[in-house]
Formats: sequence, structure tokens, C-alpha cells
Amino acid sequence: MSGKIFPLYYIIVIFFLLFSYGCAALSAPTGGLRKRMEVEQLFESATLLPDHTYYIYGSDVEPEAIIAISNEFRLQTKLWSQRDWTAEELKKAVFWVEFVESDFCEAKGGVLLAPDGQEIGAWYSKRDIASVRQPSPGVVEVFPFRYRWGSPCERIERIDWRD
Repeated sequence: MSGKIFPLYYIIVIFFLLFSYGCAALSAPTGGLRKRMEVEQLFESATLLPDHTYYIYGSDVEPEAIIAISNEFRLQTKLWSQRDWTAEELKKAVFWVEFVESDFCEAKGGVLLAPDGQEIGAWYSKRDIASVRQPSPGVVEVFPFRYRWGSPCERIERIDWRD
């Protein structure tokens, strides 16, 4: 084997380079979600936040998440659908987020945080992890929410996928 480089060596080197690049791309600063009971209570009481624009992820009858973005920011998205709600319409959306809620998998709420930690809005969902990026000043991107690994909601979803 002298003089020849074993092909596995190339595979290992390529894998290492791709893994390193992927980690570097993922290490870009991101914001996220912070649970806050008083925000959760605002959604549950159908209190619309002034100077905020509302969006849903998912359908009107099965929204996975509701967000309210401060009008100081513009949401850049192809995933979230803007809603101009009345309090009654917000109440219905919250009902559908909570629909089929169990004792172990409950909707939560809190604040959306930009990468610098600034509060840019509010959220309500059973899913409690998300990334928020700020590609330019005054512009934010909110990526789809997901369940925390090992949470009761995530385990229920995994069981549902088996059926």
C-alpha cells in the first residue's frame, strides 16, 4: 500500500471538512424564544398587543404557532402568514393551538428574542424552540418552531408518526 493513499482517508477528510463548514454555518448568532407567563396569559385572554403584527405558522384550523412581531421590525418570511385579527379571531386561533391539549403537552407563550437579546415580539405554541435571525437592521426572520427533544409533546408526536 505504500505510495497509494487509502480511499477511506479521502472520505474521512471530506466528512471532516463538511462537518466543520456545517458547524460554522450553524454558529451564526441567533435569537430564540423565552417563556414568560404574563405573555402566555395575554394570548389566553385574547388580548391583542398594540403596535404588533400577528402571524401564524400552519393552517387556520391547525396553527402550530402564533407570533406577534413589534411594528418596529419587518418579518421577512415565506413561511408565516400575516393575520389582521380581532380579539375574537385571536381567541379562536389560541383555541386551535391548544386543541387536543393533554396534561403533558400544553401550549406556552413568551417573548421572541433577536440575536442581540432584544425583545422583538411574542409567541404562543406547544413547540418551544425556534431560531430568530436579523439579516439587516429592522428586519427579522423567524424559523419554524420545533419541540424540545425528549419533551412530552415531542414524544407524543413521535408516537403519532408510528400510527
